[in-house]
Amino acid sequence: IWTLTRDADLCLIQEFCSGGDSRKLIIELQKIPEAKRINHVWELFAQIVLALNHLHTHNVIHRDIKPENIFIMEDGTARLGDFGLAKDLIGTYNATMAGTKMGFKADVYAVGVVICELLTGKHPFIAENEQTTISNIIEGKPVELPDFVPIEMKKIVLQMTNSV
Repeated sequence: IWTLTRDADLCLIQEFCSGGDSRKLIIELQKIPEAKRINHVWELFAQIVLALNHLHTHNVIHRDIKPENIFIMEDGTARLGDFGLAKDLIGTYNATMAGTKMGFKADVYAVGVVICELLTGKHPFIAENEQTTISNIIEGKPVELPDFVPIEMKKIVLQMTNSV
């Protein structure tokens, strides 16, 4: 990302990501063999976590991690984008509108949700109705990942998607 100022505006310039966002990739991944899908998701997972680690090391919370904000380069690598809701935790009031403490765990949780979507094509907490979906989120009960997902990945994703 490059920055420049123009009059009183701050402009952020990001690389062009010809692969679009990862919402499109979620659909494409469901069409490939499971072993190949797992390998691809592991690679994306590592890239997203490295980007998140960089932000968190600099005391920045992204606060809007979702498939539409993870962009795919021509070579298939992932880029985290859309920092419109990002928050610097140094020297700022770091609570939500509800008064709860803001922290890095929300970003970690969101990455876990995205990884579930990349693996299965579905949001991990969606249920037959809205109330059950909300209960699943509050209770930290994602849908069980399929058998083709390695146990190590299941454990990591489950830890990430425990309630914030």
